[in-house]
Amino acid sequence: MSQSEDSYLSRPFALITRIVIQYPVTTTALAILLAIGALAYTAEALSYKTSRLDLLNPNSDYNRLWIEYIQEFGEDDDAVVVVEGGSRDDVIPVLEEVSQALAREDQLFNAVLHEVNLSSIRSKGLHYLSAEELQGVKGFLTGLGPIVEGGHDANWSPLNLGFMTRGLAAQLQAEPRASADRPTQSEVQLERLSTSLLGVLSQRSRYQSPWPQMPASFATLSELNTEYLLTNEGRLGFVLLRMARNQDSFTGASEATDTLRQLIARSQARHPEVKIGLTGLPIMEDDEMRSSQSSMFWASVLSFIGVGLLFIAGFGGLRHALLANLVLLIGMAWSFGYVTLVVGHLNILSVSFTVTLIGIGIDYGIHYIARYMQLREHMRNAGDALVATSRTISPAILTGAVATAISFFAAGSTSFTGVAELGIIAGGGILLCAVAQLVVLPATVQLIDRTSWGRSMPQPLPVHSWIEPLMRAPRALCLVTSLATVFVSAGMTRLWYDSNLLNMQPEGLESVELERKLLAETNQSVWYALSMADSREELLARKAQFLKMPSVERTEEIVSMLPADHAEKKPIIAEIGEKLSNLPERPPVIMVDRPDELGRIFGGIQDQLVRAGRSAVTARNIEQIRDILRRMPVADCYRAVYQFQQHMAGDLLTRLYALRSMANPEPPKLDDLPPSLVHRFVGQHGRYLLKIYGRGNIWDMEALGRFVHDVRKVDPRVTGNPLQAYEASLEMKQSYQMAALYAGVIIVTLLAFDFRSLKYACLAATPLLVGLFQMFGLLGWLDIPLNPANLIALPLILGIGVDYGVHIVHDYREQRGPYRMSPSTAVAVLVDSLTTIVGYGALMIASHKGLQSLGRVLSIGVTCCLFTSIIMLPALLRWMTRHRSEVDDDAELNDADRHLLRPYRRVDGAHPPGYQPHTPVRTPQPLPEVRVA
Repeated sequence: MSQSEDSYLSRPFALITRIVIQYPVTTTALAILLAIGALAYTAEALSYKTSRLDLLNPNSDYNRLWIEYIQEFGEDDDAVVVVEGGSRDDVIPVLEEVSQALAREDQLFNAVLHEVNLSSIRSKGLHYLSAEELQGVKGFLTGLGPIVEGGHDANWSPLNLGFMTRGLAAQLQAEPRASADRPTQSEVQLERLSTSLLGVLSQRSRYQSPWPQMPASFATLSELNTEYLLTNEGRLGFVLLRMARNQDSFTGASEATDTLRQLIARSQARHPEVKIGLTGLPIMEDDEMRSSQSSMFWASVLSFIGVGLLFIAGFGGLRHALLANLVLLIGMAWSFGYVTLVVGHLNILSVSFTVTLIGIGIDYGIHYIARYMQLREHMRNAGDALVATSRTISPAILTGAVATAISFFAAGSTSFTGVAELGIIAGGGILLCAVAQLVVLPATVQLIDRTSWGRSMPQPLPVHSWIEPLMRAPRALCLVTSLATVFVSAGMTRLWYDSNLLNMQPEGLESVELERKLLAETNQSVWYALSMADSREELLARKAQFLKMPSVERTEEIVSMLPADHAEKKPIIAEIGEKLSNLPERPPVIMVDRPDELGRIFGGIQDQLVRAGRSAVTARNIEQIRDILRRMPVADCYRAVYQFQQHMAGDLLTRLYALRSMANPEPPKLDDLPPSLVHRFVGQHGRYLLKIYGRGNIWDMEALGRFVHDVRKVDPRVTGNPLQAYEASLEMKQSYQMAALYAGVIIVTLLAFDFRSLKYACLAATPLLVGLFQMFGLLGWLDIPLNPANLIALPLILGIGVDYGVHIVHDYREQRGPYRMSPSTAVAVLVDSLTTIVGYGALMIASHKGLQSLGRVLSIGVTCCLFTSIIMLPALLRWMTRHRSEVDDDAELNDADRHLLRPYRRVDGAHPPGYQPHTPVRTPQPLPEVRVA
């Protein structure tokens, strides 16, 4: 019985209702057939996009850089098998076993990498020495000319201990000494030789090589054939792999993930001494998707059941609750068809629209049934009551639905694709659910209530009588609630935004726990920035700059494994290889000098060192050698010197063979490296990739911001998951804020158009504005942060708060005298709120923390809107109308309003003439004919 009867919507809704209740079977059948067709179309044509890339605006600068990277290297990220053991020997066999098992499942896994086989690179190892180092090796071989050039007939007498000592003495005498602090080359060699011989003769230490030390890079390559992916002193090992994805399924890489976990479980059973885990972005995304899917399913089931039970409890019966929920299902089926037609796919964000429709779509049925049941107290004929219901409540329902849809459609105008698609999908779905409740629900009610079942009408909860005692002192109530709102709103200063995606993952997920462990113990995150370069030199220059940044921990690349300056090195290496082409298998027997002859040789060089004041350490070593030789029996002396000379010759021959094994003059190429490694660092068009790892926990927004700022100083075109997440988080936050602003402006305009009064528009928006302040304040006091998952609550709260305010203001305009919330509006707002709280509060059972936070925020927000709608706004309206006259107010009504309202108004506490309440037991009395204008 709304004063909006003069609205242009009232008569059309009354006409539509007359038509559908005249043909209820046809209307219901057509609605069900349309729903079945929509579901069939959805099953055939709806696709799923499971990549986070699908949430981003493809035209944004940061996303263009990511797409450029994908075009060069592909979009697959590495899954990571983590093996943790007590030692390297425990870890490596498990890495080998897991890799072999993965290789056998090549239809699901590719690019498996647990080791870097450097056998091909090792044969070209001399290319990793500098040109100066190669010249030093060449000079060393030249000094060994008789040994290396004679082949099997070579003269190894230069390794005679006396011969070597005399030669070093001659060099010592001929070499000028640069300074006392810098020994000459002969001094160094003589000290090394004397130290090695003294250790053997005195038996105080094992044999130490007297030969010059090779360059460090050469020593590393000479011992390296395979490099395993290990860290933490070999106690942690990794297997990297790429998994096949099903692009047409919402499960993504779930099949591959399940198979991988089965393989890991079998390996774990065979190796209980180690722990085998699984992480990586694909695994974390799959775990998150499964958790959210499961959570959404059970939350949807729980919310649907809870909504139905609340409907039954609120309206005192099962019949109308079932009808409203049946119509809601029809509207949701239409919505799926709409999604398939307009958007064509769901993404990991828009899949949540089903819970949105359950939580909000039922609201329109609640308000419709509440008004219908109130009118049925005065009207026996269900058809007349349905027409009157549509004429009075449908404009308010449509206004609320359009306002809620606008709050979502406003998000559709933002640049963040995930938010925009969700806005378009949810906005259209809400309108379709409202249309279903306004068109199909009257037909279904008419089908049932025109039968004998319709003789008995359930009694709704008397919510209006519960509220009425509070309204006896409206001024005090307004003051108290306003002060409470101010206090609660003060918590907004404590509100914060949590962008850390790890904090939104389900508790106990292995992939998340392993990522935290890797961050804490090894700084080995699965997140890293990516920089692409066209040349080796460009990439290495950037690498040096990145490593200077305080927020950068380390880098990974492949180009440093391919040395430069091949033109200069190649002839030197070829000459070295030629010199070493004819080495003997074993060194020959080298003649041993007589002990007394050795003593005289050592004595001469000792005197030379003392007189020149050079190498006191070597002089002491030689003095001790002479002393040992004097006291040693002659036979033992011969034996000891012989063994030392042969050991020294074998040591030299081993070094020469190592040199020869790495003397391939052809320069190293990418083909010498494992393809699974090359594909990760060299793109399809030959571009090189540099991975940059951040220092600290870059999942945290503050650390991530520093990292992004630093890497962009070096390379403005840097990309990668951390930068994507950083930019997407900011864009999503900004999109929701802008959507809320746009929606607020449009909603106020809509309300002003609907009520044709700015005053009424502001009153209708009061529950929303005050509720938002209360919600944000409570979130601050309760330390519940906003995050990318629960920001979706903003458009929902906008729609819900406005919807409540619209119905209450429409209810206010219907009445004369001091405002009293009507029974239908009171019970509808309460049940509406509780069903929404249950619908979204069901998300709090989810294991996914993001969905949990969404359920908490929405429950708090709807509760605040309920409080402002059912307590604060009615108290304000009661205080505003405390002097309003029933007669004066009625004078403002037009003729149609008076005709409709007069038979059903209570004036001075008495029922009007002809009024008879509906009772199924008593004999029906004729009621005055009601003409609906």
